[in-house]
Amino acid sequence: MKSGIRAIIMFAFLGGLLLTGILGTSTSMTFVWPGYLMIGLAGILSIGALFKHVSFSLPKWTTFSVILLVFYLLSRAADSPVAYFAREDAMMIIACFIAYAGLISLCSSAKWRKCVALVFAALVIVNLAFAALQMTLDPAIWLLPGYGRTMTDAMGGLFNQPDHFAIFLAALVPLWLSMGIQGRESLVFRFFWISLSAISVLFLAISGSAAGWITLGAGVICFSGLTTHLVWQRLKIPVRRLAVAAFSVSIGGLFLVALYGGGAVSGKLGHGFFSGGESGLLSLWKVGLKQAAESPMIGTGSRSSQIYGRLFWSEDLGVGTTEPEFVHNEFIQMLGDYGAIGLILIVCLLGVHFVKGFRFLNSFRRIKPTKGELIPRSNHLALASGATSTLVALCVAATFDFVFHLPVIAILATVLLAILAVPDPMSQMEKNEEDAPLIPGGTLLFGVRAVSFGSGFALAALGFVFVQSEYHYEMARKGFESGGKSFQQYRHLQNARNLDPKNPYVYTLSAHAQVRSIDIEMPMEERRQALEKADLYFSHAEKLYPQDIFAAIGHIAVLDELGKQQRARDRLRDSRQWAPLHGNLMLAEAEHYLRNGQVGLAQETYTESLQASAFRNEAAAQEGLRTISEWKLIAQQNGIPMEALDSSYPEDGIRRVFPDARVEERAVAGQLEAP
Repeated sequence: MKSGIRAIIMFAFLGGLLLTGILGTSTSMTFVWPGYLMIGLAGILSIGALFKHVSFSLPKWTTFSVILLVFYLLSRAADSPVAYFAREDAMMIIACFIAYAGLISLCSSAKWRKCVALVFAALVIVNLAFAALQMTLDPAIWLLPGYGRTMTDAMGGLFNQPDHFAIFLAALVPLWLSMGIQGRESLVFRFFWISLSAISVLFLAISGSAAGWITLGAGVICFSGLTTHLVWQRLKIPVRRLAVAAFSVSIGGLFLVALYGGGAVSGKLGHGFFSGGESGLLSLWKVGLKQAAESPMIGTGSRSSQIYGRLFWSEDLGVGTTEPEFVHNEFIQMLGDYGAIGLILIVCLLGVHFVKGFRFLNSFRRIKPTKGELIPRSNHLALASGATSTLVALCVAATFDFVFHLPVIAILATVLLAILAVPDPMSQMEKNEEDAPLIPGGTLLFGVRAVSFGSGFALAALGFVFVQSEYHYEMARKGFESGGKSFQQYRHLQNARNLDPKNPYVYTLSAHAQVRSIDIEMPMEERRQALEKADLYFSHAEKLYPQDIFAAIGHIAVLDELGKQQRARDRLRDSRQWAPLHGNLMLAEAEHYLRNGQVGLAQETYTESLQASAFRNEAAAQEGLRTISEWKLIAQQNGIPMEALDSSYPEDGIRRVFPDARVEERAVAGQLEAP
C-alpha cells in the first residue's frame, strides 16, 4: 500500500479518535456522531489495506473473543425493548470494533502506536485546559457555544460529570508513566510523559474525586507490580527489602493524600458510594440484580436498565428529580442487559487479552537491559505495560460507575485491548510461518479487515444521517426551551422526523410543540386539530418507547382535553406499571381524576403522592389538595351535596392494576408507609 493512502487512512482514523474523544464525553449521542462518522470513514478507507502484507497473524483466542462478543451484543441490541437507547450502544460497539481492527491493521509499528498514544495525550491536555478555565472563569464552560456543564460542583473538563473527568485522567496516568519510564524515547519525550502524569495527578488532587483516587490507586499499583515483576530477579536482597518498604510507604502516602489532602475517599464515599440516597451504589446494584433476575441467561435487552430502574425503584434511592439511567456497575449492568452469557463473554475477553499481555511482559524478564539501566527499554513493552495497568484501573472504576458507556473511554479501552492482542507485531512469536502467504496475515486477519470495512460503511452511512437529524432536533429543542413558536422550529422538527423516524423524543417534542401553539384566542376547531396532531405524535412516540412515563404525562393531559378518558386511563395504567413509585405519575393521575370530576379519587391520589419515593413534588400535591378543599368549601356554602362533586369511581381501577408477580416483590403505590 502506498504511503499516501496509508497517511489518508491514518488521518481519518486518528481524527475520528480525537473527535470522538472530544465530543463523546457523555452517554448522549447528540454530539458524538461527527466522531463516529470519521471512524466509519476510516473503516471504509481501510479497504486499501485489505491485502497489505503483514509479518504477523492474529492470535486466535483474542480475535474470537472479540468477534463473539460483538456479534452477541449487536444481536441483543437488535432485540432490545428500548430501541433508541440500544442503538446508542450498537453504534458505540461498531465504532469500538473498527478502532480495534484499525489499530491492529494500520498501527503495526511502534511509530503509529505512539501516534495513538499522542492522540489520547492531546485529549488529556484539552480536558486539563478546560478544567483550568472552569476553575478560574466559569465552572459551566464547555466546548460548544450555547451549551454548558450542568454538574458544576467541581471541574470536569469536557465531561459533564466530574467523576468521569477524574477517572479519565487517573486511568491514563499508568500509561504515561510506562511511556516515560520503560519507553525507548528521547529525553524530551520522557520528560513530557512524566510531566503529563504529574499534572494529571495534580488536577486529580484538586478535583477531590474519590472515583479518581481509587482508579489512580488501582492503576499505579498494577503498574508498580508489573515493573517490579520485571526487575525482581535482578535485585539483590537488601534492594528488594528497600523496594518493598518504598512501595509500602508510597501506597500509604497515596492513601493518606486521598483521605486527608483532598478529603476524597472519606468524604466522597459518603457522596453516594455505599450510602443510601439518590446515588447510593448498594441500592442501585440491588435494582440491577432484580433486573438480572428477570432474564438470567440472555438479559432483558441492551440498555433496558433505563426502564427496569423505574420498575424496581427502591425507596432507598431517594426522591430527587433525577433518576439513574445505569446501574453504576458495568458488570452488573452487563448481567442485567445481556445476561450471564454477556457477562461470561466480557470476562473471557478481558481474561484472554490480559493473559496475552502478561505473557509478553513476562518475556522481558529474560532480556538484559543495557548497561546502567535496570529495566530493558522498549516502546512495545511500555505500551503493553501501560495498557494492562490502565485497563485494570478502568475495570476497577467500572465496578462503581458506567465508564464503558462513555464513547471516549470505551474506545480507549478497545485500543488498549488491541495493543495487548498484538503487543509486538514484529516479534518472532507473532510471525507467520509461511514465506509467501496467499492471504497476508492469514484468513483471520483478512476477515477482521473485511468486517471492519463493512462496519465502517454502516457507521459512516448512519453517521451522515444522524449528524443532520441530531442537529435539527437540537435546534428545535433549544427553540422550544426558549419559549419560541416560530415556523423554523416546526421545520426543524419535520426534518428531524424525516431523517430519524425511530427517535421517540422527536415525536414527543413535536407533540409538545403542538400543545404550545394553542392560545386562548384560537378557534375551537383549530384547537382540536392541534390537540389531535399532538395525540398523533404522542401515540407514535409511545409505539417507539412505550415506557417513557414523562411523555405519558403530557399525552394523558391531551387525551383528557380531547375527551378520550378511556384511552387516558389505559395510558395511565400502562405507565404506572412501569413506574409504580413515581410521584409525577401520581400527580398526573390525580389531575386526570380532577379533570373528570372524580374529586374523591383525586384527593386520595394527591395525598398518596406526598409519600412518593421518586419525583415527589409536595408543593404541587398541596396545591391540588387546596383546590379540592376550596371546591368543597364553595359547595358547602352553596348547599351543594358533596356527592355532586364526585363522579362514580372508574370500573377499571387504574392504580390497582399491576402484574401479580411484581406486587409480591415490593410495595406498590398506595401501600407505602410514611417515612
